[in-house]
This record gives sequence, C-alpha cells and structure tokens, in this order.
Amino acid sequence: MECISRMPTSRLRFEAYRSDDKRLNFLPFYGRRSGGDSKMLCMDAAGHTVLCDAAGLSVMPAPCLNEPKVDSPVSFSITRTNVETPNRADALYVLDRFVTSRNSFNFEALMFGEKTWDWVRLPPPPYVNNPAYNSTSIQSYTLLADGSTICISSPRHSLVGTYCFDTISCKWSKAGRWALPLYGRAEHVPELGNLWFGMADNSPHNFSALDLSNLDGAPKLLQDWQDLDPPEDWVQMRCSLLYLGAGKFCITKFFNIGDPDTEDNTTAAVLTGVEVLCGVSGGEVVHGGSSELQMIKHKSFISYDGIQCVL
Repeated sequence: MECISRMPTSRLRFEAYRSDDKRLNFLPFYGRRSGGDSKMLCMDAAGHTVLCDAAGLSVMPAPCLNEPKVDSPVSFSITRTNVETPNRADALYVLDRFVTSRNSFNFEALMFGEKTWDWVRLPPPPYVNNPAYNSTSIQSYTLLADGSTICISSPRHSLVGTYCFDTISCKWSKAGRWALPLYGRAEHVPELGNLWFGMADNSPHNFSALDLSNLDGAPKLLQDWQDLDPPEDWVQMRCSLLYLGAGKFCITKFFNIGDPDTEDNTTAAVLTGVEVLCGVSGGEVVHGGSSELQMIKHKSFISYDGIQCVL
C-alpha cells in the first residue's frame, strides 16, 4: 500500500463567520427573460455573499460586497442586452433601502467581468447630495416596461419623490416629487393589461393594480382588492408579493400574533394565492384595461416556522 507522506495544499476552505449580527438576506438573481429562475444570492450582515442554484443543487462563493447593506435591501436582477455571452448577461443590482451620503457604496451591481463575478460601484440617487436631505427609506420599487430602468419611490410624507435609474446609461432622472402609492416591490405583468401589480402603501396593504407606462404625473391605483381578512388583534409587520406567472401571485404577510400584555412576540407568516383574470366579453378574453380585471382568491397557508422571505 502506497503511503502519502504529505497532503497537498488546500485550494478552498470554508469557515464559519463569527458575528453577533446573524442577519441574512436572500435576493432573487435571475432575469425575467433569462429562464434561470432558480438562482438566489445569500448575503450576511458583513457583506459576504454566496450564489445558490436551487435547481442545480449547487453553491458557488461570490465576491464580498464593497460595503454591507442594511436589512432587506432593494434588488433587481436584469438581463443585459449589450452583453455578447448570454450566460453572462444577468446582473444583480443592489441598493441600500436607507441611502446616505456617508456611504460611497449605497448602490452596487454584481456583474460577470472578463473572468469572474465582480461588484461594480454605481452612482447613488442624486437626492443624497442635497444638504437638506434626511435619511429616508425607499418604500416602493419596480422595474419599468423596458426591462432596464429601475424606479424607486419614497414614502408619501417625504419630499424625496420618485426617481428612475437607466441601467444602460447608468444615469438617474427624477420622475416627480410625488410617491408611488405602493409598498415594497411591484411586478410588471404585460399579459394582464400591461399593468403593474403590488401592495398598496396604506394599511392593510391590499393587493393592487396600477399603470406605470407613463410617469409624467402621479399614478393612481386602478384596482384595490382585499386579499386577506386577519383577526383584529393581529399586528401586520410587513408584506411582499411574488409573481408566479400565468396571472398567479403569492402574497406573503407577516404578523405579530403574540399577547402585548405579556410581551409575547410570536410571529406568523400567511401565504395567500391569488389569480387575476382578464374579463370575458362575448366568449372572448378582453385585454388592455383595468376594469375588466377580476381577482380570484385561492387558499391561504399560515406558518409559525420563522419564514423570512418568499422568492
């Protein structure tokens, strides 16, 4: 039997990161036209990242962020059209939810360079350079119809307004001082009247539809559906929307259902499936208008297992 006198030098080593902040964020990393809808990026509080492929059952180390992001950053996965190699076209844009002038890396994008993935620094929204600006959260965000323009908006009480970022020219523009009437991410669904769907900004954050094809003025909600009727003593903390395709959505709402008198912070996540249909006239499906839309609510599922996000 041949003996090995010396083990070769290791090429890769995994080591647990020791930190008091155990926070993790999971961001979908796939272009809506790329078809690779199983990749996600996991990032910790220190900015370390790992790229996971659920379908391929693989995990790949990714470069660290230039600067860690706060909890639940804004993210967009965009398929770049100016890249010759299709499998390198996807880019993940990550923006701090609270943008500050003190941070030089509020906005970064994970792109594939000549040989590997790299985080690229991008210009922050121009309002951070205003001396009168106070740190304000990004309350709602979406991708416009061209698939390459990011739109972000502040809360209604803020004077920041709504801004757009062109990922091709890497330039910001101001849409207006008004705010989008939304909370969280909105999804553009061309097959449903070319409208956007999201959660309304006012409590209880109902499932809503609006038209963002023209941003010359403040858009208004075209539809506002009640998707859930929780018990009165449940306190809603946050919510999110996931488009599943074919007019179907998954709405996730997180509640504090504990007893406030005993400081019980028991949380629950309620996942609700809904479907939006276009109207039918004379036996044919009618497209192109919000008045013909109909929401069908399917079953709801409640979980007490500490669900953090639904991708």
